[in-house]
Amino acid sequence: MHLTENKLSWSSETKDFRTKEEIVDFSGKGLKLDTETDAQPIVDAIHAAKGLTGLILEGNTLGVEAAKSIAKALESKPTFQRALWKDAFTGRLKDEIPKALSFLGGGLILAKANLVELDLSDNALGPVGMEGLVQFLKSPVCYSLKCIRLNNNGLGIYGGRMLAQALNDCLKASKDAGSPLTLKTFIVGRNRLENEGAIALSEFFKAVGTLEEVQMPQNFIRHPGISALASALVYNPDLKILNLNDNTFTWRGSQAIAEALPKWQQLSVINFGDCLIRTKGAEFLAKALSSGHEHLKEVYMNHGEINLPGAKQLANSLKNKKMLTICDLNGNQFGEDGCQELKNIFNPFGDKKVLQSLSDDEGEPSSEEEESGEEEESDEEHEEKTDIQDKEKNVEHIPTDDAVHQINTNLAHLTANENIPLNVEAFLNAPTSARFYGLGDQKMPLILQHIDSVIASKPDEIFDVYAEVIMKLSSTVNLRSEKQLLEEVQQLVKIILKVAFEKAKTTEKMALCNNIFFIYMGLLKSEDKRFRPSWPLSGFFLILERIITTNPGCIPPSTLQSLETFFSRPQQAFEIYKEESVRLRKALNKP
Repeated sequence: MHLTENKLSWSSETKDFRTKEEIVDFSGKGLKLDTETDAQPIVDAIHAAKGLTGLILEGNTLGVEAAKSIAKALESKPTFQRALWKDAFTGRLKDEIPKALSFLGGGLILAKANLVELDLSDNALGPVGMEGLVQFLKSPVCYSLKCIRLNNNGLGIYGGRMLAQALNDCLKASKDAGSPLTLKTFIVGRNRLENEGAIALSEFFKAVGTLEEVQMPQNFIRHPGISALASALVYNPDLKILNLNDNTFTWRGSQAIAEALPKWQQLSVINFGDCLIRTKGAEFLAKALSSGHEHLKEVYMNHGEINLPGAKQLANSLKNKKMLTICDLNGNQFGEDGCQELKNIFNPFGDKKVLQSLSDDEGEPSSEEEESGEEEESDEEHEEKTDIQDKEKNVEHIPTDDAVHQINTNLAHLTANENIPLNVEAFLNAPTSARFYGLGDQKMPLILQHIDSVIASKPDEIFDVYAEVIMKLSSTVNLRSEKQLLEEVQQLVKIILKVAFEKAKTTEKMALCNNIFFIYMGLLKSEDKRFRPSWPLSGFFLILERIITTNPGCIPPSTLQSLETFFSRPQQAFEIYKEESVRLRKALNKP
């Protein structure tokens, strides 16, 4: 990775709003807000702003009690539109942040506000923090969102999946309410989403169709994830800014992006710097950019191991873009003469100095270096194929189209709403309701077959397999889920639980089975210190409560008794699932 500052181009949606709207601004005060008393100046300012449209808390640190007090003040502000809360939880424990966010979001829900902008960048949310945001993102408050900024939040793969699920749920609910979400700006850089997170978000991108700005730099996304993003973003023809800086394209990802580029004729900024485009990838992109794209202003393809032939094709494809002001090809492999050739190509721009400095040019590569680059790419592709094969070993494989072919299919059917075929492995890697339905009518036997095949390869982890599948299945539902989805997930979970407990009984390992389920619920600590439950528990609590209410006989009395004991004591970690955990506790306490 080339360690230069990654510039994020901010949307024009929020420019100059402070001069036009009534904003309470406490940015940069360095306040440590622990108690209601600490928060009183902010509360007073909120009450004084009769037509409050926004609150800026950047550069302070907000605790749970202070957040509760601020949330109470926000309950009377239906005019509220902008939650600008970046860098507002410095030094807070990971379990404090979701509670604070739940209170703040709850205040806006009670206010019946119509949020336009949400900025939580530079807060250490992680998947745990996302849990405090999920219900809020699904609420009517967010049906009006135009801009989401979640830059540098440490979401990880699972946090990315949770975000995708919440946004998909919001989109569906907003359509059902007659006011469909029309999100324009989506910024989620520096979150280590990797391929799985990118693929999960792609489903939302495809469904929403209104995006004008997408920025996802520094997320460790490789070409399968890049291809998924390209395939989904073709459904957003008004895209103006696309920033995928510091991910890994290689030529396959570049080809996928190139296939999608003709659909994005409104593009003004593309940032593919530090993306390992290489010469072959540059040639694909150059061809795609050679016609149209008359609005292009800034193009970044620096530090991409691009040789002179690929760079010349790029330069020639861009030299007639009249609005172009920046073309950054620095840090590639041109050599001194090659740099001069590129400068000559850009001469028609005159004093505009479109071509940026080439001071970091790495010189012409030797034949050995070129061969080495090709070998590295081949090795990377081999590693990815091997990894996929390992993951799908003994799992029924449903063939999928090549990513580039899939893009072409999407281009031909932009108005279609078909379900993309999935296998069980793909569903469990990013469990969403859409992917669950995507398994088709045979989802139950397919999932059970998957469990059997995984257990066959991991006989010593049999109860871990059951527990993980149940938790991921349950994560697709919540209190607002449709009846059909709830019933299907409940039926599957009930069957898997029954099989697991029967296996535990016949092998005399009931205590082990119970302990593993409690570990996966976060009630007990695992001996493996690296293990952390990475799924929201609200769905499982909901499903378990339904099963205990309707089919208590499928859960052994010893398990029910242990659960009753656990839930009779306060569980601080379950505060963010308060409604679901209370319902479960009531079901457990019924005679």
